[in-house]
Amino acid sequence: MSVKLLAGRYELLEKIGDGGMAVVYKARCRLLNRFVAIKILKPEFAKNPDIIESFRRESQAAAGLSHPNIVGIFDVGREGNLHYIVMELIEGQTLSKMIEKEGPIEYHKVIDITKQIASGLSYAHKHHIIHRDIKPHNILMTPDGVAKIADFGIAKAMSESIDDDSEEMVMGSVHYFSPEQARGGYVDEKSDIYSLGIVMYEMLTGRVPFDAETPVQVALMHINEQMIPPSRYVPTIPPRLEAIILKATAKVQVSRYANVDEIIKELDKIELISAVVGEEAVAPEIRKTDRTALDKQKKEAPAEKKKRNKKNSEGNSRKYIIIGAVLLAAVAVIASIFVFGGGKGKVVVPDLRGYTYEEAEQELESLGLEIEKGNEVFSDEYDEGQIVSQSPKPDMEVKKGKSIRVNISKGSGMETVPNVIGMTESQAREALEAKGFQLGRVTEEESSQVAGTVVRQSPVSGTEAESGSAVDIVIAKEVQKQEVAMPGLLGKSLASAQAAIENAGLTVGNVTYAYSSDYPEGQVMEQQYGSGTSLEKGTSVSIVISKGAEPQEPEEPSDNEEDE
Repeated sequence: MSVKLLAGRYELLEKIGDGGMAVVYKARCRLLNRFVAIKILKPEFAKNPDIIESFRRESQAAAGLSHPNIVGIFDVGREGNLHYIVMELIEGQTLSKMIEKEGPIEYHKVIDITKQIASGLSYAHKHHIIHRDIKPHNILMTPDGVAKIADFGIAKAMSESIDDDSEEMVMGSVHYFSPEQARGGYVDEKSDIYSLGIVMYEMLTGRVPFDAETPVQVALMHINEQMIPPSRYVPTIPPRLEAIILKATAKVQVSRYANVDEIIKELDKIELISAVVGEEAVAPEIRKTDRTALDKQKKEAPAEKKKRNKKNSEGNSRKYIIIGAVLLAAVAVIASIFVFGGGKGKVVVPDLRGYTYEEAEQELESLGLEIEKGNEVFSDEYDEGQIVSQSPKPDMEVKKGKSIRVNISKGSGMETVPNVIGMTESQAREALEAKGFQLGRVTEEESSQVAGTVVRQSPVSGTEAESGSAVDIVIAKEVQKQEVAMPGLLGKSLASAQAAIENAGLTVGNVTYAYSSDYPEGQVMEQQYGSGTSLEKGTSVSIVISKGAEPQEPEEPSDNEEDE
């Protein structure tokens, strides 16, 4: 690259990345004396004003995000035809490289990485920014295991610039597209949730769920085909973790988690149960033949722990043994209460609220209990498909084999109406259906707004309405041009001409004056448009007023007359 110093302060040192739309350089900021990463839009995209504007707008929005799991953006600018973003320099590797080297990744590590990504997405979503291109290539991993989301700046620009000549770039993202992205439909934060579920799948199995020879084939698989559960490839995956992936990647947006915070809570539950009761409570169906595979996934073998412990003094060893015994006893007591209920042949009923029916069924089965489906009820607290209440209640002690009756949420009775102003009819329909509403009556009216877009809606956005109810919209239609006839003005006085122009629905334009031998002084001698001409209403009409006949200059006397 010919330019070595950008914006007078960024010294480009070496190229460290090359993506579909941009090239990334390691650079040094001379002003602050620190290393940074600079992403420069490729020349073929720098010629497209729409991409440039989207690049600028989205980058500036992302620059306002400050979160430990999001790559920080320091500056956005342009020098000549170079459009660039100055970012935090991450010394490490992409998650895609980690999967390539380590995949399948041990599930505890997958939970940790997922929670970090979800935390960054939660922060972005709360600031009304959707990434649109979550994939392992856009997750940077630091040497100490911190996950950072990158490429907020060009995610939208990329989605708006895909064409037939960019197949390689599309192929890189289509494996993680949500069905609505594959259809070119309405995209919201649940699209990021779907992509995160695909990333979890790939971390756990070392492969993506859908793959084919062309991007179109992969996109159709996202829309139409059910994914193979990840446990088919890696049997040691805990069922509760698999259930999270399957819910996050539901084909229909309303069937996914309402937000990424719910995913974090579910992952926290798995970690808590694993820590208190043990790994078998999280993945009870792990076969003995699978133990070797599970042990290989662990980063630290028991032999290595013993080797370190030998370095401790005999006194410390004795102290740790005592403490360890106490802790093991405590865990054993907790486990016996959790699993067996503290009594012979009895168990403590777990709190199933927030679980799906399938998750609750697995949980109860591991405790020797049965499940019975109760009623479907409206709930503002729990999403559709989640358990709202149960009988017997949580923490009650019951005999093994007891059936637990659960009531399932069919969603909130009331929902917040989304804003569809400015959308086309089809976009409005998708946005409403994604939030549980139906498109109601569609009418048109003349408007100065863009024809074919929504100018009004009822109920208005932000109000509460019954889930499943209809939202009426008004679509702008182009204002019809009204034609009027040009009146005849020749011979009229200025005042009469002005009145005739205005009465016809036109406006008076320039009024100028000139000599005329045909029209007396003060009369219209010329008009801009001929009488009877069809004009658009409001057109400006200029006229020329006669100053009368041009004065004659006196004749010069002849030479003979001067002699006399």
